[in-house]
Amino acid sequence: MLSSIKDKIKGWVAYVIIALIIVPFALFGVSEYFTGASNVVVASIDGEEVSKEVFLSEFNTQKRRLQQELGKEYTPEIDRAVKMQVINSMINRRLLGQLADKLGHTTTQRELQVFIQASNAFNVEGKFSVDRYRQLLRLNGFSDVEYEALRARELAQNQIKYNFLDSAFMVPSALKRVQLLNDQERQFDYISLNVKDHSKEIEVDAKNVKEFYEIQKQTFTEPQKVKVDFVELSFKQVAKNIKVTDDALFNFYEDEKMRFTDEEERRVQHILVESEKLANTLVTDLKKGGDFSKLAVKYSMDTGSKDKGGDLGFFTLGVMVPEFEAKAFSMKAGEVSAPVKTDFGYHVIKLIEIKAGAVKSFEKARAELTELYTEREVQKSIYKLTDDLSGLAYETSLEEIASQMNLKLKTSVFFPQNSKDYNAKFVAAAYSDAVLNKNENSTPIETSKDKLVVLRINSKIAQRQKSFEEVKAGIVKHLTGLWAKVFIDYIANKIAVALNKGDLKTAKKLIKDNKLEWKKIGWVSRDSKRADIGIINSVFSLSKPSKNAIYAAKKMSSEQSIVLKLSAVKSPENAINTALANALLNSEVDEVFKSILTTLRKDTDIEIFADNL
Repeated sequence: MLSSIKDKIKGWVAYVIIALIIVPFALFGVSEYFTGASNVVVASIDGEEVSKEVFLSEFNTQKRRLQQELGKEYTPEIDRAVKMQVINSMINRRLLGQLADKLGHTTTQRELQVFIQASNAFNVEGKFSVDRYRQLLRLNGFSDVEYEALRARELAQNQIKYNFLDSAFMVPSALKRVQLLNDQERQFDYISLNVKDHSKEIEVDAKNVKEFYEIQKQTFTEPQKVKVDFVELSFKQVAKNIKVTDDALFNFYEDEKMRFTDEEERRVQHILVESEKLANTLVTDLKKGGDFSKLAVKYSMDTGSKDKGGDLGFFTLGVMVPEFEAKAFSMKAGEVSAPVKTDFGYHVIKLIEIKAGAVKSFEKARAELTELYTEREVQKSIYKLTDDLSGLAYETSLEEIASQMNLKLKTSVFFPQNSKDYNAKFVAAAYSDAVLNKNENSTPIETSKDKLVVLRINSKIAQRQKSFEEVKAGIVKHLTGLWAKVFIDYIANKIAVALNKGDLKTAKKLIKDNKLEWKKIGWVSRDSKRADIGIINSVFSLSKPSKNAIYAAKKMSSEQSIVLKLSAVKSPENAINTALANALLNSEVDEVFKSILTTLRKDTDIEIFADNL
C-alpha cells in the first residue's frame, strides 16, 4: 500500500503530501488502548465499549492543559464542552480503527521500526538509543510491547489517509487558477463621494417638508409622561445608624467563638504525574533516599509548583480536592504518601510542617467582630423596616411613611414609559395599573441590592401630537440626508458612464463642479492596506481591462459612493506557491475525512451515556 502510493507521487505534489503525512494524527490518544478496565461505560460503538476510566484519563489530560491556559476562566460550561469533545474524538478514533481493520491495513515490523527510530525524543548524541527509548517508556508507564502496539495501530489508521490522497492530484490545475486570482495585483485610483460633504448643496422644498409631516403624522407624537413622588429606604443608611457597644460585641464574640478559631494548616510538597506506574517508581526512589525537591522539578506536571520543588505552601481543609487533602491531613510531618489518585493524575505527597489551630483573642478579633455584628444588626433592622414599609405602603400616604420612618420624600421629573433615566423596575411600577390608573402606592420595589422604593403618581401628561413647527427642523435634516444619498449615487454613476464613453469633458466638469478629486493608489494585492478593504474587494470584483482603463460606480455604504478607475492587472509567474498548495491539500484531505467520519457515524450504532461522563 505505502510503496504503491509513493510510486505515484511526483514533483511538488510529493513534497506537500509527504509533509502532511509524516505528522502523526494529533487525534490519537495514548491512554485509550492501555488503561485498565472499568465497570462504568461512557459510550458504545457497535457494541465496543469505552470505559469511564479510559475516558477520564484522556479528559483529565485535556482539562489540565486548558486549566493551565485559562486559569480562573475555566468554567463548568467549558468543562462540559471538553467532555463532549473528548468522547467524540475517542469515538472517531475507534471508528477509524474499525475501518482500518476492515480494510486490512497493517503495519510491518520494518515500518514500525523506521517510525520509532525517526523520533528525536529517543536520540542520544544524534542517534537512536535503546536505553533512552526504554527509559522514557518506563517513566510514562509503558512496556515495549504496549507502546509498539499503539504506534502500529496509529500507522495502520494513517494508511486510510493515504487511500484518499489521490483526490489531491487535481490540485496542480486548480492551484494555478486559485493562485492567479489570489496573487494577482491591480492598479487603480478612485473618487470618494460622501453624504456629509454634499448635504449643504441640497435644498429641501418647504412643500415637501409639509407633505412629509402630513403623511408621517402618526410618528410625530410625544408619549405619555408621568411624575412620581417616592420614598427610598437605603440599607447603607441603616448601617450608619447601628450602634456598637463593647458589651454587645463581647457577647457576640462568646456566642460565635468558633468563627474566630484559626484552622489547622499544613504545608506539603507534591509530585504530580499522569502514570500510576511512574508514581510508584518515585515512591520507591524516595524510600531509598531520593531528593523529593529534585524529583519534583524533574517529573511533576504541576507547572505552578514544580520549580519550587513541589512546595504548595500552607493550606487549610476545603482548599484542595477531597482525595488530596484527606491524605495530607492524615499524615505526620516528614511522611511521604503512597500515590494518591485525583482528577488531575497521581500525586506523591510529603508533609513538611503542621500549624495547629488556635482561638483568636477578643482584641485580635475586634475588627472582624464589629463587621459581622454590624452586618447581623443591619439585616435584622432591614427585615423589620421592610416589613414596616410594606404595611405602611398598603394603608398610608407617602407623607406619613416619610414621617414615621424618618425618610425624605422625593419627586422625579416627568418621564415616559420607555425612559432610561430611571431604574427599569422603578419605571414599570410607575406605569402599573395600580399606580397609574388607581392612584395607589406601589409595593416596595428593590431598585438595587441595597435600596427599597415606594412611589405614587404626582401628575401625568397625556400623549400628544407634535406640531409641524416642533418637528420641521428634524424633517428637513432627514430629507436632506436622504436626497444627498441619491445625489452622490447619481453623480458617481454619471462620472463612470462619461469616462467609459471617453467623454472626458463631461467627467472633468462633474468632478470640478462637485469639488471632487482622484485618490492615487497604484498597484495593490488582495490583502493591501492602502485602501479600505471594501474598496479593495470592489476593485478585484471588476472585469480585467483589455487596453484602456475601465471605470465603475460602487455604493460602499449608505453614506459613501465611489468611482473606481481600474488601469491594469498583473498576474503572477508560473512558479508554484507551495504554501498555497499545502493549504489546499490540507483543506481537501480534511473535507474527505469529515465525509468519511460522517458516513461511519451514520452507519454505526453509537450510544453516549452522558450521565456517566
